[in-house]
Amino acid sequence: MKTVKIRLDGPGGMPLPEATLKTAYASGLDFEPDERRLRIAPDGTVELQVSREPYMIHVKMAVPGYGHLWVMADNQGEGYTGDFVDFVSEAVRTYISYARRFSEGIGLSVETEGHLEAALELEHLANRGADTPDNRLYALSHAIYAAEGALVEASRQKVFALPRADLMLGCNFSRFRSADDCYAKFFAKAFDFATLPFYPGRTVPQRDVYDYGYVDQALAFLLEKGITPKGHPLFFGHREVNPPWLFSLPYPELRREAEKIARHHVAAYRDSILYWDAMNEAHDWANCFELTQEQLLDLTRATTNALREANDRAVSIVNVCLPFAEYVAGRYNCYGALPERLRSPLSYLKALLEAGVDFDVVGIQLYFPGRDMVAVSRLLDAFAALGKPIHITEMGVNGGFRQKGTAGSEWSQLGMSEGTWHGGWNEHTQADWLEQFYLIAAARPEIGALTWWDFIEPSFFGNGAFLYEDGNPREIYFRLLALRQRIQRRNQP
Repeated sequence: MKTVKIRLDGPGGMPLPEATLKTAYASGLDFEPDERRLRIAPDGTVELQVSREPYMIHVKMAVPGYGHLWVMADNQGEGYTGDFVDFVSEAVRTYISYARRFSEGIGLSVETEGHLEAALELEHLANRGADTPDNRLYALSHAIYAAEGALVEASRQKVFALPRADLMLGCNFSRFRSADDCYAKFFAKAFDFATLPFYPGRTVPQRDVYDYGYVDQALAFLLEKGITPKGHPLFFGHREVNPPWLFSLPYPELRREAEKIARHHVAAYRDSILYWDAMNEAHDWANCFELTQEQLLDLTRATTNALREANDRAVSIVNVCLPFAEYVAGRYNCYGALPERLRSPLSYLKALLEAGVDFDVVGIQLYFPGRDMVAVSRLLDAFAALGKPIHITEMGVNGGFRQKGTAGSEWSQLGMSEGTWHGGWNEHTQADWLEQFYLIAAARPEIGALTWWDFIEPSFFGNGAFLYEDGNPREIYFRLLALRQRIQRRNQP
């Protein structure tokens, strides 16, 4: 552990606001965070404890003309080993390097080339002492736009030249009522993959009593339309989705019941559902039963083994949320006491592999990401290094402003994860985000499925669905239809 000094200048050369300074944290190049231990010096310098080398630095800050989001500085992909980082200037260098890397071998659009030239010129002016702090902030804005643009344009060229007929495009399918309503008709036109709800609070309301009423009705529609179904989840340690009878059980009995439920679900749909989220968010986050890390690994083994026993042809997915693991840096979770060292999604998955837990696919949730596309792509590199196929199992961004009071505190899951992107969220930026991310994901052969959450309002985090509450589609719906034709290039229903 060593102390690294981080300089964070804002407009006019003054330190950035204290609330911004307090967000700084270090991680490895795989985005594995250090627990945030910092001191703000009288001159506004952040003194940060760093445990590994090489390291990168993350700060959640306002970037002029871009948004409010987590910005990274990683020494052009090499990481830092020294004890001082001039963050804004280093972030500019970082994103310019990625813009150049992604643009190799392709012709950049006028927009992206303009952003890159602006970033280089403003960086030059800043280095010569011309309004240095302000020019560096604007150089950062252009550099992020340029790096994102180059990444998206390279991905677009690759995907349009080599379409992905194997890539499944989906959404959760939890509010089906009739084949004749708008919800069903719009869904069938857009998707070939659908996630069905198997939350125990609904499917096992009493011990050994199973209720598949909704699943059977919705599944019949999906199969008729040729849409591949997925069951979600076999276990999820969230208080609101579990039946009361599970909470009174000691761990050995809870494990047996979880295994029994998983086996029953998979066996009941052996011939019709071949994809399952075998475990959901068991990395010190969704832990309403307040299990130890060893018990969470053991429970994951129990549900994945039960799936294999019930149907050895089924695909077993282990699903994680908050993939950047800001909660590890901030040392907070959703339930219960904190362990000595919180597990990130990546470290949880590594622990599963080291323990020999048998699963097929890494599932990643990517909600309201307060990150630029370059950071998201770099994170996917870290998960791809696990050697497993990847599904993006849940994702969503805002199609407008969130209603007051629903975002939570600055240090909550929502507050630390979400951000603004490309000037602010509205229907157009929401559709732009979907298009850009889907192109980046489709260009990665390890990604086999993309699932949005939700299809109709009210959505999980507000203003994120394809349809308004009245069933009318947003712009994002039509953007997906057009994009799907280009990405998959196969006959659509």
